[in-house]
Amino acid sequence: MSELIKIPLANAEYQAHFERPHIDFIGLNRQRAFEAVLTALLPFNLQLENTEIVTMGTPAEHKSIFRIPERGILFEFGAEQYRFGNEASSWEAVDEVRQILHVAESALMDGSGVKVASCRVIVAMHLQPLTKPRETILAPFVPEPFKIFMTQRQTQSHAHHFTFSDGDVLLDFSAVFANGIFLRFSSHFNEHPPLSEVLDKVRSDQDALFGMLGVEEATNA
Repeated sequence: MSELIKIPLANAEYQAHFERPHIDFIGLNRQRAFEAVLTALLPFNLQLENTEIVTMGTPAEHKSIFRIPERGILFEFGAEQYRFGNEASSWEAVDEVRQILHVAESALMDGSGVKVASCRVIVAMHLQPLTKPRETILAPFVPEPFKIFMTQRQTQSHAHHFTFSDGDVLLDFSAVFANGIFLRFSSHFNEHPPLSEVLDKVRSDQDALFGMLGVEEATNA
C-alpha cells in the first residue's frame, strides 16, 4: 500500500528557448512586446508596479518581467527565451494557470516570427509522509554498502540525482519541512509542442516518480 503524503509546497517553471536570439525583444520593438504582454495580463490583475525592465549587463541578461503576486505567477522574456513560473502550483489550479501562460505567450509571439527550438519544464515539490519517516521511503535508493556507514556517521541528508536524455530527477531531504522529502524533476521537449502535451508528460512523470517512491497524495492532506 502506498504511503500517504501531503504536498505543502510545489513550484513549476516552463521555459521556451528560441532557435536564435531575437534582438527585437530587447531592442527597438521591446516596447511593443512589453505592451502586448501587459495588455494580455491585465484581466488577471497584473499591476504596472509589478513589472520590471532589466537593461543592465550583457544583452543576454536584458529582460522584461511581469509578476502577479497573489497568483504566484511570473512571466519574463528576453532575446533568447521566455519563462513562466508558478509558485504554490497544483493540478487543481492548472486550467487557470494554463490560460495565463497561453495569453502571455500568444501576446509575445504573435507577429514576431520567432521560432521555439526547445522547451523545458521544471517541477520542484516538498513531500511530507503522514506515517513513515522519510528515511524509510528513501532507503531503497541507498546502495547497501553505504547503509551501515550512514548509520555510523549519523547521516543528515543523502541526495540522489539522475540525468536522462530528456530530463533529470533529484531526490533529497527537505530543508524546509520536518520529515520532508524534496523532489525536483524536469522534462525536455524538442521544438514547441502543444501545452496539453507538455502537461500530460509532466503529470505522467510525476505519477511514475510517486509510484517509484511508493507514495500517494492524500486527498484531504
